[in-house]
Amino acid sequence: MKTKKTVFYLLVLLLAGCLPSLHPLYNDETLIFKEELIGKWMEEDGSFWQFRKAGEKEYKLRLFEEHEELGQFSAHLIEIEGLIFLDIFPDSDALENMDDFYQIHFLPVHTFLKVDRIKPNLQLRMIDYEKMGNMLENDPNILKHEISDDRIVLTASTEELQHFVIKHVETIFGDAPDDSSGATRLEPLYTEKDVVFDPNFIGQWKSEDGSVLNSKSVDKNTYELMLVDNDGAEHKIFANLIRHRDELFMAVFADKAELEPDKSSAYSFHLIPDWFFRIEKTESELILQKTDYKQISQILRNNILSSKLQPMDNSWCFKGTRIEP
Repeated sequence: MKTKKTVFYLLVLLLAGCLPSLHPLYNDETLIFKEELIGKWMEEDGSFWQFRKAGEKEYKLRLFEEHEELGQFSAHLIEIEGLIFLDIFPDSDALENMDDFYQIHFLPVHTFLKVDRIKPNLQLRMIDYEKMGNMLENDPNILKHEISDDRIVLTASTEELQHFVIKHVETIFGDAPDDSSGATRLEPLYTEKDVVFDPNFIGQWKSEDGSVLNSKSVDKNTYELMLVDNDGAEHKIFANLIRHRDELFMAVFADKAELEPDKSSAYSFHLIPDWFFRIEKTESELILQKTDYKQISQILRNNILSSKLQPMDNSWCFKGTRIEP
């Protein structure tokens, strides 16, 4: 299920305005690696970019929005004539896990972004699809491409792409953002000492709409949660419980590997979850209330009681009664 969703979202990303290319923007001479890109970055809309080191000059990129992961990619930084760009490509593991028949009908592509800066906030700009479309319509020979289902697909070589991007960089990427915009690097809001274990959190609960949440312990202080919707769809996540004063919170991770301390860098991914939930009850009834990073930051970092803040987001709340063995 996860692989099919990843492929779907890759197609959505492409159709949303990205300009796909059959060939990468990088070659061995232009690849660079910057340690400061490693981390988890949050956009104003609550979406995230997460970069891990995957090789000497390669990153593993996770993209996810407020409610679910969108996909995983291989990412490379490129420097050409003093300008820095980002090339992203679907993660090879996801492609290998596809059904063979489905895989042969899916052609992975590269997309490019201009990196305006990494510190203190990450500023990325995609190629403006409309501007590129106008340029190619006015001069079809300016860059090799094909039109497939009314969509532009670049077919130029890496060298041709590099030459074109540098020559037209000020046009195809649009105006530079102001200094205050961009994604903010997330830092841990709690420590390992705040992680607790609650045996009451183990069990099964059924909500009024028929969905079932099953929680079990899989490691020290780590839970595996399986939510089965009333239509039978399954969603697996992993979690730690965080105790702050007299309140209990759930730190949720889409990938269990995220809970392991990062050995390739000093960045504490295992202390920066993908989502936060406030836990109101864990016994005969389980109530989980989703909250955002801004509110959880005030609670955990600024030591403010949640009762003194505005009501939390009701867009996702689980209320269920325990299913007795």
